[in-house]
Amino acid sequence: MVTTFWPISTACRHTSICVSAVNLNNDARIISLKSSGSSFLRDSTIYQKSVNHILSKSIWNRNKITIDTNQVRKQMLLQYPELSDVSVVLPLLAHRPVVYLTPSSPALVISGVNGSFILDINGKALLSVKDVKTIPSLKLPILTDQSGLKLVLGQRVLSSTDISFIQGMIAQLAAKHVVVSGLTLPVASREIDASIAGVGYIVKFNLQDGKPLQQAGTFLATKMRLDSQSITPSQYIDVRVPGRAYWQ
Repeated sequence: MVTTFWPISTACRHTSICVSAVNLNNDARIISLKSSGSSFLRDSTIYQKSVNHILSKSIWNRNKITIDTNQVRKQMLLQYPELSDVSVVLPLLAHRPVVYLTPSSPALVISGVNGSFILDINGKALLSVKDVKTIPSLKLPILTDQSGLKLVLGQRVLSSTDISFIQGMIAQLAAKHVVVSGLTLPVASREIDASIAGVGYIVKFNLQDGKPLQQAGTFLATKMRLDSQSITPSQYIDVRVPGRAYWQ
């Protein structure tokens, strides 16, 4: 029987290779996934600095086997409301963790007594407008709050149903070439007023009803009838009551 002995130096070299293969450094690579919201994300260096800081807080994050990727995800989502998801991928051979950022989808801008914020489709305040340089390019509807809503970064301001109503109403009017130039939440409960480009009156909608297409259709039919009779309301057209319209 022949016994082979590996030299100690050779064994050390193999061990070194094995250890090196699972080592990680704290310099993460950031990749922002493209979507409708990617244009308003912060500079990637800001996210990279945060990820690196999170990784550096634990010695366990220096190893591919013991790194807590879920903790990185949780802390990044908590710190940056504009992100809808964060995933950490560990490369097979390289030593830099790769972090993929999925931005939330911006829906509108809301302006209140304590600032202006971008809301996502779920009604959550993602970012302060002052922190975003690309607001004009997003072409988001602007909602002025007069009802006294508490606007807090990272918290839900409107319900997803409210956002869906607003988007549906605007889309329905746009399909008939009627442009909404501004939106207002008045003091009155569950009312939303739309300013229409080219006319001097507003349209009163009922958020509580939850039927934007029906209310928009009632307004369009009323507008067509009034236009045919050369009647122009001086203040408003009110379509808050299902199947009815009032004007003044």
